Amino acid sequence: MSRKILVVEDFYDLREMLGTVLTARGWNPILVESGRKALDKLEQETPGIILLDMRLPDMNGFELAAIIKKHRVYRSIPILAATAFPDHIARQRCLAAGCDDFISKPFSFAALQTSLTNLMS
Repeated sequence: MSRKILVVEDFYDLREMLGTVLTARGWNPILVESGRKALDKLEQETPGIILLDMRLPDMNGFELAAIIKKHRVYRSIPILAATAFPDHIARQRCLAAGCDDFISKPFSFAALQTSLTNLMS
């Protein structure tokens, strides 16, 4: 499976840090700051996995995940939801929207790597 990872995160500092750390860990990150830009990027490249912030400025991650999972080409791409809401209800909403797994912010990079590896296998 492709080591390309589409990182959809609106917070600039976190997005850049994720890009640096993921690159150092052997991933090929594609960084975007909004749902619309994520959809545009998906038309150009097919990542092996998507790391999706659930709070985005133009459309939220729940909407974006639902769009991706309804698309015949993109629906097989695993989505790892990232949200600052760690409760059970947020997890259920992420999974119901089509996300394949869930990680709570703030997360350690070790926990992120474990989640990504699990989704890639």
